[in-house]
This record gives sequence, structure tokens and C-alpha cells, in this order.
Amino acid sequence: MSLHSVPSGLESTLLEKTFSLLDEFQEHYDVVIQFLCAEDIPKMDVVGHADPYFIANIDDQITFTSSIIPNTATPKWEDEKWIVRNIPINAKLTVKVYDKDDDTVSDDYIGQFEVLNLINYHAPPKGHEILAKFEHIHGYFHLSVHSMPSSNETKLLPRYTFDGPCRYFRHDSLTVGRLTMLNPDCVYSTWKIRMRRISVFFSPHDRQHWNRKYRAAQAIFGSCPLTLASQSTIKIAHKILFGQTIKHSETGIVTDTDDLWTTIFADRTGKKIRPCIYSYVIDDNTWRFSETDDKFFADFASKHALLANCSEYVRYAGEFHPRPKHGWDRCDDEWELVFDNGSGTYAPDVNLLNNLKDLLMFNFPGLNIVTYDHDDPMLKESMEELKTSAKKHRNSTTTTENLIETCPFSA
Repeated sequence: MSLHSVPSGLESTLLEKTFSLLDEFQEHYDVVIQFLCAEDIPKMDVVGHADPYFIANIDDQITFTSSIIPNTATPKWEDEKWIVRNIPINAKLTVKVYDKDDDTVSDDYIGQFEVLNLINYHAPPKGHEILAKFEHIHGYFHLSVHSMPSSNETKLLPRYTFDGPCRYFRHDSLTVGRLTMLNPDCVYSTWKIRMRRISVFFSPHDRQHWNRKYRAAQAIFGSCPLTLASQSTIKIAHKILFGQTIKHSETGIVTDTDDLWTTIFADRTGKKIRPCIYSYVIDDNTWRFSETDDKFFADFASKHALLANCSEYVRYAGEFHPRPKHGWDRCDDEWELVFDNGSGTYAPDVNLLNNLKDLLMFNFPGLNIVTYDHDDPMLKESMEELKTSAKKHRNSTTTTENLIETCPFSA
């Protein structure tokens, strides 16, 4: 019997089992790649040096985007480490180097190189030649690779599993900040955090596809004439809000739960925990979120379709907000994050809220997490208390320094 004669669902299952059996006979490796530096990067513009960054991928299955090093021919990347589990012995690393240009639609391509034998890596004495078109050398790139056979635990992970470190990217938009007017600084920030082992907690079978019963989602993903125009507008907005820039972006590593509170959720000027509500999505690799509000521009900037860059599916989505664990009259005590599945665009399965909680606690041990279904009256009560507190204590929220001195954020 051919595969064409069985139902599509069974066919998919048979193929997956076949590939799984074949995979058992292949060798499994874990790698730790440290991207170090480059030299002799050419000038790409008339004024100044290049602003180099790079995008690396392994077998086109998993990618890594570096921070931007401004105005230099000899960029050095600090803490640009990439841990990937369960890759095959013949895995290939490709690195493409670009010159960031905030004032143009696309960045200048500098060149690329490949590492064909990643598992048995030997660094070239002069570094890897960064080859541009017509094999012109546009500098040299240095990295280190430490590989090891996968352990009994990691060989059971999905292929090409990202395993750290958790890096964050923040982009600040002054234009959108003036339109949304959500804070005195008139800055609208978006966040993305690279999270470890997302596929362990949300398997590909658990992907949440767009909600075909939701009219707003139909206008974006359906077959109506305006679909392409809607998607184009949303993707442009996504690039503006989440794209990395030289002047208005920040990147770093979140090492623990206290880092999450102080770096991500604290007000950067007053060092205060801001009582606000965020929209979020979790895709194959990252947790993306931004502040939401009933006002038009804040609502549009935090749409789940925009956060997901018009992807037809996500791993999960909804809203979340911070709150003091023991009530808003005890802001100097422990804090927690309250998550729900409130996304009309993707209508996530409420039964996967526990998976979400486990994912967050795995990445940030000790983080206090509470989950509610979007229709739960206790969620509505929590949001109303937050809104009341935001109005009442707008200028007197407990400072982060006091929180750290008096009590840890997590249990």
C-alpha cells in the first residue's frame, strides 16, 4: 500500500516515525559556539566605518543574530555564545555579515563564510575569510567551537534545540511613544527574549494556528482581497517596532529571575516596577511582548498578529501583567507574573497554560507564575486591581532598589 492511499494524518504519523527510527542510528552532538571578533571589515558608506553584525545558522534549521557593533573595522562581540543541542555530525554553520544602516530599508551585505565540519572544528590561523561577491575578501572572522557527543538526556531533545543563553533585545520607538503616550518619557518599547528549549514544552503538534472563527484574523490570514495589504502593513510595523537599530536598541543576557525583573520590567528612569499589561506571543524561538492599552495606537502596536510578524501559527499567545504577590498594598514584597491565553487571533488552548508556566519556570527558576483562562473572573479582578493601582500610585511605585534590598523578587 502506498502512502498516497492512506489518510493525510496517518501519512504524516508514518513519516515522522520513519524519520525518528532513522534518526536513532545517527550520531548526536551538542555544540557551544563563541563568536569572538572580526577584522579588516571594509567601509560600506562614504562616512565612517561599517556597523557590523552577523546572522548565523546551522543547516538552515536554527539561527542566531548578533548585536550591532557601531562604527568599526574590527568588531569584538562580548558574550555572543550559542548553545545548540542534538545536531548531526555533518552539521554546517553559515555566517553572513552585514553593515547596519538605520536610514535605509535593507542593510548592506558584507560577505559570508561556512564551516563545513562543525563537530571537528579547527580554527584557521588567520580566521575565516569573509567572502563577498566574486570571491572578494571582506575581512576575517574569528570564533571558537566546543563540541561533544550528546548526553543521554540531550539526545532526546528535538533536533537543533537552542539551549542558551537567554538573550534579550529591546527596541525603543520615540515616534510610536508619542502616539501611544503610555509613559512620561514618550517611549514605546518592544521586547524579545530568546528562550531555551521551547520545543520541549510546546511540540510542533501543539502549534496554535490562527483562529478561523475570528473576523479580524480572517481579514489578515483569509482569502479576502485586502489580506495581502493587511499583511504588508503589519509586517512593516513589525520591522519598525522589533528591528534592531544602532541608536534605539539594547541587547544583553538575562541570567536569572532577578535579572528579568530589574532589566525587563523595571522602569529605566525611575527604576520602578510599572503596573501595566503586556501582549505576548511565543514562537519557535522567542518570547515577544509589548505594552498594550485600549487606546488605538497602543492597541495596534501590541496586536498578536504584529508581534508574530503575521505568522499563521504561534506556540502560544495572550496577555500578562506583573503584580505584588501579596497585594498592591505590599509592593515591597515578592512579585509575580500573571499570564492568560487572551488572544482572539490565535485562540490558544487553555490546557497548554501549564506548559507555558513550566517553560517560564525552566528558563527563570524561582519566578512566581500565575495562569488564568481569559474568561476567568479572577483574571478580570486582577486586571482591575492593577488599573486602580496604576492610577493611584503612578508616581509612588516602589523602586527596584528598595525591592532588591528588602526582599527577592522570587521565592
